Amino acid sequence: MDSSDFNFKFTRLSSLQSTNIYALELLRHKKDVTGTVIVSDFQTKGKGQHGKIWESKKGKNLQFSIIISPKLAVEKQFELSQLVAICLRQWLDSMSVTEVQIKWPNDILVNGKKIAGVLIENSIQGQEISHSVIGIGLNVNQVGFSMFSRLATSLKNELNEHVDRDLALTSFLKIFKLKFLKYKSGQLDVGQNYLTYLFGLGTPQRYADDQGEFLGVILGVQPNGKLQVNKNGKLKSYDIKQLQFLD
Repeated sequence: MDSSDFNFKFTRLSSLQSTNIYALELLRHKKDVTGTVIVSDFQTKGKGQHGKIWESKKGKNLQFSIIISPKLAVEKQFELSQLVAICLRQWLDSMSVTEVQIKWPNDILVNGKKIAGVLIENSIQGQEISHSVIGIGLNVNQVGFSMFSRLATSLKNELNEHVDRDLALTSFLKIFKLKFLKYKSGQLDVGQNYLTYLFGLGTPQRYADDQGEFLGVILGVQPNGKLQVNKNGKLKSYDIKQLQFLD
């Protein structure tokens, strides 16, 4: 994938099931869709990680999916996830949003409140990621949110001003393009950048696994994306469904 693949083509829709579902359908029926960005004002079945619902009021936020052809080895799937999280964190920093952290695997928090989420769905051919659909939900101008396990926030809440969604999307895509090309050329260590901003790294936090609640410390992340946690003096590795954050 080179810079020519970042000639973004926009498809804007007022409402659909989810931008990821639409993008996956495009991939099934069209050959040349790399660089397509699907943007919707409202999703009836907004998708989060592992079947969770992404809440968003119509016309207030950004829900979009990017189709890329990363040509990465299969074992680098989590690096792509890390890269997207890093891009979101840097973009928020460029918007003068402070206290931005990445919650494993790729939620974005501001002062501990969720502002963005990522869902990446990859197409595999042989030992290579042929296409990736990168779905992003970003809270922009919504000010009130339902009570989920983690409180949410938005750009408007953090900056105390209305944010132009189109300009926000354009500026994010510029950062994504630059970061991806640096990563592909070997100039960006996504693993180290990711750890620098990882929520809970080296700090005691409350978690729950299949054996109940415990006080643990995140030590790092394996290349396959498993979270490494010190649990009662023992190193444990968790997949996303195996661990719940309680703080």
